[in-house]
Amino acid sequence: MRKRVVLSLALASILSVSVSAVDDQAIPDDALGLSKTSVYDVPDPDLITYNDGDPGSNELLATSYHTAPPMISHHVNDMLPITRESNLCKDCHVQPDLIGTKIEPGMPVPAPRSHYVNVKRGQLYMGRYNCVQCHAPQAKVDVLVKSTFKLPGKK
Repeated sequence: MRKRVVLSLALASILSVSVSAVDDQAIPDDALGLSKTSVYDVPDPDLITYNDGDPGSNELLATSYHTAPPMISHHVNDMLPITRESNLCKDCHVQPDLIGTKIEPGMPVPAPRSHYVNVKRGQLYMGRYNCVQCHAPQAKVDVLVKSTFKLPGKK
């Protein structure tokens, strides 16, 4: 019983010293996170400029990683909102005959096999009707955080 009391008192004194030491080490606002301004400032968001070219007129950007969905290289202003009943993406991109062929500049990139219920019939799987859920329009933006990540085996 006496050992428990002594051990409890020793533990309580150690914890009280360490807690008071932590209170003295305040972190300034400009040292928190990626932003170097006060956490109480409300900055204006950067204006993002999306590619405004017509379909087939812009160059495709490289994907970020091997299985990343490709970016949309043209404007989508007149095509939104995309619903099950109204999907203008299908008009150009549901072309199962083009899967596996070389795409020339100006040709639409065909929806991949994974987007079809039956590729031979060109029957699209409608669980993927909302294209902008995975595919985003290309924008001219600066990288927020520089990365040195490289895929294994790539230079």
